[in-house]
Amino acid sequence: MQRKIAVLGLGWWGLKLARVLAAQQGLGPGLMIGVDPLASRREEAEKMLGIGTVDDPRHILDDEEVEAVVVATPPPTHFGIMKAAFAAGKHVLVTKPPTSTLDELEILVHEAETRRVVFMLDSTFVYSDPIQKIRELLDEGAVSDIRFVQSLRYGNDLRLHHVSRLRETMLTNGVDVVRDLVFHDLAILIFLFPGIRIRPAAVHKANTLANFTPAEFAGTMCDTAFIRLETDRFPIHIGLSWVLPERRRELLIASADVQLIYDDLKPDKKISIFRIEDKHEEFVEHGRREPLALVVEHFLDCIKNGKRPMTDGRYMLDVMRLYDAIMECR
Repeated sequence: MQRKIAVLGLGWWGLKLARVLAAQQGLGPGLMIGVDPLASRREEAEKMLGIGTVDDPRHILDDEEVEAVVVATPPPTHFGIMKAAFAAGKHVLVTKPPTSTLDELEILVHEAETRRVVFMLDSTFVYSDPIQKIRELLDEGAVSDIRFVQSLRYGNDLRLHHVSRLRETMLTNGVDVVRDLVFHDLAILIFLFPGIRIRPAAVHKANTLANFTPAEFAGTMCDTAFIRLETDRFPIHIGLSWVLPERRRELLIASADVQLIYDDLKPDKKISIFRIEDKHEEFVEHGRREPLALVVEHFLDCIKNGKRPMTDGRYMLDVMRLYDAIMECR
């Protein structure tokens, strides 16, 4: 008998995860369950994906046929849900951030390791073909003697085209641009530079959306941030913004003679290597598979074959420690 998988939280991202899971070979409608307290979300999932839904996580946590859960609920609920899931012997894939505190995450990592269940972070960018290719290039020494790294995540598309999400989800709940975006950058950096200690040096913030920010968050919110990180080998600059008019999703890794450039907004040829001395740019071939599908495939493979995920609990702890250090940096 095949085991079932449940998706907890059928909001914007949870529904995407449910869609990708439903498309997996062998996961028919009867083997997928959606969980959400809102009837409208359950109805949308049932209509769009043809899956069964329930309104309470306890229904699936008590179900022995449910082998794994995907947790896409609001972050403050993650700890309680995952702790109960591990106690029930279920594998877990969780969206970022995995928990609200480092202490909570340490408890969950211990639980997962003790019970020998898969605990994996949905770090979508890490599983994407271009980032995997960049890791391969770095391991091969394509950029030796790195002098600096820059990661930019700019664009006002959220402000222009998703105002309701910005006001009702982000600003209302005290989620600023750092909390919203920096986890992606940190997840990529930790993956690309294993074993290199990264620490924050400075964080500079600005808030041009002050008129739309609730009073209780007025002193802490920001829509633009510039973060400087340090390592023992090279500095790292991270730029984040919801409002800057130039839309950019770029990673630059530079040495004295080579620049490796990743432009995620390009439809293809996202990776290039520019050789400074002869002014020659070459494009690097990479796959074009859907990153979220790769996340789900890896999760299912780890469950089936007892593998350790690339973004397992120990990896999450590294990312979360750096995230916490940045949030505390002034």
